[in-house]
Amino acid sequence: MAFTVEAGDGVVRPHGELDLATAGMVRDALREQAGAHGRVTLDLGGLRFLDTSGLRLVLETVEASEREGFGFTVLRGAPEVQRLFDLAGVTAMVPFANGADPDGP
Repeated sequence: MAFTVEAGDGVVRPHGELDLATAGMVRDALREQAGAHGRVTLDLGGLRFLDTSGLRLVLETVEASEREGFGFTVLRGAPEVQRLFDLAGVTAMVPFANGADPDGP
């Protein structure tokens, strides 16, 4: 399965595997949406795999949002994707939303 990134209305939805080879595409989409909307939501629901490059991208985006003043929310992915956040001990550092509404909590 090929990797794709859907982006629009302040939401970035990667599909496939977010790893070293694909993190740059997601990074570019996150920057574009944050710049255009003043906020960005990263929807991990379409991922079947996330490696440490993807984890680092999420944490870098958290820091950038605090530094640059744009809103950042993450919609949870499948258990195998969420597991990496738990194993790394960074779940509490990531602004996870509980629902599928990017404008929600």
